[in-house]
Amino acid sequence: MAKIGDTVRFLNSIGGGRITRIEGQIAYVDEDGFETPVLLKEVVVVMPAGHERAANAPKVMFDQKAFDEGRKPSEPSKSKAEKAATAKTPDPELPQPQPALPVEETTHGEKPNLVLAFEPGDVKHLDKTRFSAVLVNDSNYYLDFTFLRRSAEERGWTVVYSGNVAPNELIDLVGITHEDLPKYEKIAFQCILYKKDKIFTLQPPVSVSRKLDLTKFHKYHCFRPGLYFDTPVLEVPLVNDGVVSKPLEVNVVEMQEAMAGKKPDKDVASELSKKYRVDKGSKRREPNPADNPHKVLPLIEVDLHIGELTDSLTGMEPKDMLEMQLSAVRRHMRDNQQRIGQKIVFIHGKGEGVLRKAVLDLLKKEYPKAELQDASFREYGFGATLVTIH
Repeated sequence: MAKIGDTVRFLNSIGGGRITRIEGQIAYVDEDGFETPVLLKEVVVVMPAGHERAANAPKVMFDQKAFDEGRKPSEPSKSKAEKAATAKTPDPELPQPQPALPVEETTHGEKPNLVLAFEPGDVKHLDKTRFSAVLVNDSNYYLDFTFLRRSAEERGWTVVYSGNVAPNELIDLVGITHEDLPKYEKIAFQCILYKKDKIFTLQPPVSVSRKLDLTKFHKYHCFRPGLYFDTPVLEVPLVNDGVVSKPLEVNVVEMQEAMAGKKPDKDVASELSKKYRVDKGSKRREPNPADNPHKVLPLIEVDLHIGELTDSLTGMEPKDMLEMQLSAVRRHMRDNQQRIGQKIVFIHGKGEGVLRKAVLDLLKKEYPKAELQDASFREYGFGATLVTIH
């Protein structure tokens, strides 16, 4: 700490002198007869008090250049060649810092898509395998995020992972065992989005919570390869094209009452097919071909596995399940019959071929103008039919 009588130089500006007085954190420095107030933390002692030269000794001025070059004022300044020769060279054996790679932005990345995926270690043994929770950041933005969980018995949330992820990258969050699953009945995700070292469009903060259907972690057909994974995963959409995804809620109690026979005068399967759908997705305005007849319409996927259409099979006979699956086909065909060129993939699975035959028979009978063909084998195997509306 500098004290009265010390000769100092200014840390953030040129000049210096001798401290004549100190008041609090302010030092008054005498520089050629003028007192300059400056913060104590902004000065550096170059000659402590009591070390001055004799009165008849020549006055030595503070040499800023010598100080910066790390030499005594009496030593001559080094030439550029000497500076280069004495410069410290990096040790080749030590890891050298690498410059940050530029972010490669995508054309669709300005509308963020965020997905939470659960990847099983062994999809063939779902009853005892471990699951990895993975966050996919399909956007041109950095994320500072927090992933939280909450069990049915807990009244508050617990942070599972807090960190950041770069644009167009994915990050492993946590490993989950079957013993841990009940703790994840509810999950939440919060984040802010931004770009580094460039101007960008301000994105709203994201805060989304989901109630997980833990029974799906035991169902093989709920795990499928997707847009971001070649291996089977259970995907939970969080943000879709910049909009928080909203799951459709199903009243399971009412559904079970209907299947228990409390509405005997109506066809139970038909009632269910009209009222309870898990495959409706978010209520977004579908593009109208009349708006732009040359616009390529997005492919629609409809998973006809019964576990994707209802959360409970209590009281349902095979014929009821089949009717529910065919009702899903009819609804999607009816909703899109005016959209010429629209492609719909009905995922029916291979199985014994009963559902596939029933779907094909329905389409040929009720929509004879529609073009039917097997969907991409690479993406769906033998278990899907591609329909083109005409």
